Amino acid sequence: MTRNSVVVGVDGSADGDRALDWAAAWAAAHGAPVHVLVANPSLPSGLPFWAAEEAGSSELNDVVADACRRVESHGASVTSQMVDVAPSPALLDASRDARIVVVGARGHGAVGGLLIGSVSQHVSRHASCPVVVVREQADPQARRIVVGVDLSPGSQQALGFAFETASVMQAPLVAVQGWPDAVGRPLSGLGSATPGSVAERIAAGERAISEAVAGWREKYPDVSLTPEAVPVRPSRLLTDASQRAALVVVGSRGRGGFTGLLLGSTSQALLHHAYSPVAVVR
Repeated sequence: MTRNSVVVGVDGSADGDRALDWAAAWAAAHGAPVHVLVANPSLPSGLPFWAAEEAGSSELNDVVADACRRVESHGASVTSQMVDVAPSPALLDASRDARIVVVGARGHGAVGGLLIGSVSQHVSRHASCPVVVVREQADPQARRIVVGVDLSPGSQQALGFAFETASVMQAPLVAVQGWPDAVGRPLSGLGSATPGSVAERIAAGERAISEAVAGWREKYPDVSLTPEAVPVRPSRLLTDASQRAALVVVGSRGRGGFTGLLLGSTSQALLHHAYSPVAVVR
């Protein structure tokens, strides 16, 4: 595997195929290589990819060969690997040298359970690089990228990933901020939630977003950005926004309106119920 490759977990399932196409398109646009990874605990320890058919795994061989052809059709270079360890450890190990890891939201193909929900959740939480969890878009024509903003360091990392992707993909970017969080606390710095102050709170939120993105707008002046501060909970805001998005980007840790985004109910809601791919950035 080439360092800084786009690692994609493949299992022949519908979401696995979507993850493969997403990874190949992102890699081709960024000039990065793709590394196709198939984890198969049933293979004898140390068995190389080319010997899979001798072990009675010709179907796995076909899955990987087809995956490589599909990546090449997008114009990206590709390497492949079959490993005899469980999917989560295999993907987490690969994440140490990867640029991003891409997985399907659900899986059930030739490699049974490779990309089941528990795997995508576990990898999203513990990978050493950004992770993109791919599912079918509710709106196939949607091009906009949505990024959650809460003024934390993790939010800045998410903004960097979102701006870079929007620039390379020539896509519009929407930076959103919601409140209160799951336990009812308002966003830091926006005051109490009184009906008469909603307009002022929204304006303050949009100003806070503008300040948070200022440096990124200078670095990526070609990106069309829309700030949106909305008085709803972050999980609902992001999930609703995903219905009209090509990608939703969040940080792996947050504060304020996005407190615990990937540690509790908000992360579960977004990763389970989003209507588009979700990128978790660290």
